Amino acid sequence: MKKTRNIYKMYAAWEFEKEIQDLEAQSRKGWQLVKGGLFCCKFSFDDSVEYRYALDFNQNIADPARYRETFAEQGWEYLNSTINGWHYFRKVYDPSAPEEEYQIYTDTASQKEMAGRWRRLACTLGMVELVCGIVTLGMNFFRPAIYSICLALGSVLLGLLLIFSAGWIGQSNRRRSPGRMLIPVLALFAAALIFGGFRMGGFHTRTEYIVPDEDSAWQYQFAVKLPDIYTLDVHVDAPAGVRIVMVKEFSGEESSVATYGMLPQYYTAEGTQIEQTVHMLLTPGTYSIYTRYLPGAEPGLTGQFEYKLD
Repeated sequence: MKKTRNIYKMYAAWEFEKEIQDLEAQSRKGWQLVKGGLFCCKFSFDDSVEYRYALDFNQNIADPARYRETFAEQGWEYLNSTINGWHYFRKVYDPSAPEEEYQIYTDTASQKEMAGRWRRLACTLGMVELVCGIVTLGMNFFRPAIYSICLALGSVLLGLLLIFSAGWIGQSNRRRSPGRMLIPVLALFAAALIFGGFRMGGFHTRTEYIVPDEDSAWQYQFAVKLPDIYTLDVHVDAPAGVRIVMVKEFSGEESSVATYGMLPQYYTAEGTQIEQTVHMLLTPGTYSIYTRYLPGAEPGLTGQFEYKLD
C-alpha cells in the first residue's frame, strides 16, 4: 500500500469550513495532511493518530514567527501556507477533550475583509454575465440560433446565481447551495460551446450567373453537420426576375431530391434587386440552393448573386 497520495480538489474561498471537514474525514481514515494547497493536498498514511485541522486566512502577517508561536501555544502544529494567504494547522485529537480545545484564534477582521472582496467580485461578475446574456438574447431575435440561445440563457442564469449567492459568502449554513446550482449552469455553457464548435454548415459565396440559352439553374451545394436554426442572407442584383429554391438531398440520388424550403419568388421583369433574410431550422444533411431566371429572360444577361449562411 502506498504511504503517500495526492488529492486534487478545489474549494471556494468561503468554503474553508467544508475543507476542514474533508481533511478531518481523511484523518479518520488514516490519511494525514502533510501539505495543503489551492488545488492539491498531499497526505501520508498513519492510522495510529487522528488530527483536527484549522485554516486561518491572513495576508498581512508582520511577524510570521510570532504568528506561528501564537498557534503553537494553543497546541496547534503549523503545516504550511499558500501563496494567497491561507495557513494550515493541525492538532492531535483527544476524544476526552472539550470541543473548545479545537476552536482556534483567527484574524476575524481578515476573514471578513476576504469575504467582502469575494462578495464584491461576485456581484460585479454577476452583473457582467447578466448584461451579456440579455444582450445575446436580444441579438437572437434578429439572428436566432439554438447554441447562441443556450449561451445566453447560461449567462443570465450564471449572472443571477453570482448576484444572489454573493450574500451567502461567509455564511456556512448556505455554503453548499451555490455549488449545487452551478452544475447545471456550467453544463449548459459546456453543451452550447461544444454544440457551437461542431455546428458547421455555414458558408459565404458570391457568383455571376448568366441567363442560359436553355432551361438550367445555377446550383450551390453545402452540408449541415448539426441541427440548428440557420440564417440565410440573400443579395441579388439581376436584370430579370429570378426564382431561388433550397432543397435537401437524400442518399445523393438525383431522383431523391425533396424540396426542404422555398425562398420568396420575385417576378420583376427588369432591375431585380433582392435583399432577403430567412431563418430556417435545418437538420443534418446535404443541401443545394438553385438559382433560376424566370421564363422570358433574354439569354446572355448577367446577374450578381451572393448567399451567406450562418
